[in-house]
Amino acid sequence: MIGKTTHRAAAIAAIGFFIAIAAIAAPKSATAAIIVDGATQGFYNAALGTALDFTNPTGATFLFPGANSNPNDPTLDPVPFEPDLSAAGAILGDWLGNPGTLNANWSGPRAIPAAWAVNTETAIVYAIDAGPTGLTNMVASFGIDNGIFVWLDGVFLSGELRPGGTFLGEHVINIGGLAAGTHYLQVLREDHGGATGYAVQITADTATIPTPATWLLFSAGLAALARSRRRHAVA
Repeated sequence: MIGKTTHRAAAIAAIGFFIAIAAIAAPKSATAAIIVDGATQGFYNAALGTALDFTNPTGATFLFPGANSNPNDPTLDPVPFEPDLSAAGAILGDWLGNPGTLNANWSGPRAIPAAWAVNTETAIVYAIDAGPTGLTNMVASFGIDNGIFVWLDGVFLSGELRPGGTFLGEHVINIGGLAAGTHYLQVLREDHGGATGYAVQITADTATIPTPATWLLFSAGLAALARSRRRHAVA
């Protein structure tokens, strides 16, 4: 009878142990999370004014039209090329190449205003912590009045100009995955008259690590297996 009990305990312990091993070794699931939204703090530059007006010509318009929609109010989605920001280079500083060190025109970390001075441009830098395992399936959704240009770690992703109104989904960028560590999302907002508005939501999947309950099961399985071996040795 003692031998049967010992063997039964050993079997139960072994089952618990291997279940815990399988749970830990199984591919980790991912959890969708909001990485950036309207409440996220960032670094902010409101000193650009109209320095970029009438720059970056494309067709009959500009990526940065003049004040009050002069010469027109274009729809460019997406914009046909990365903008040349040299006309505002001294104001922006090396925000794309070295966003960890910004000049005196930048403030923050601070809340990013959803509206700003009409007919001017503003710039934002968000620091994104991708954690020790990185992020996957990152999607950025913007609403903007009038235009937006977006970079990740200094690499241009996309931009658009659109007349009036602000709602999430106006401009969507499928960023994909981010490696572990800190990354910088750089945003330049454009306005050429009437009103301003900005909305943002960036989501991504974060890796799910084994839960404390899984580790407890693993530890309990090891302990039970050790006890059953001692009992077997004594028998």
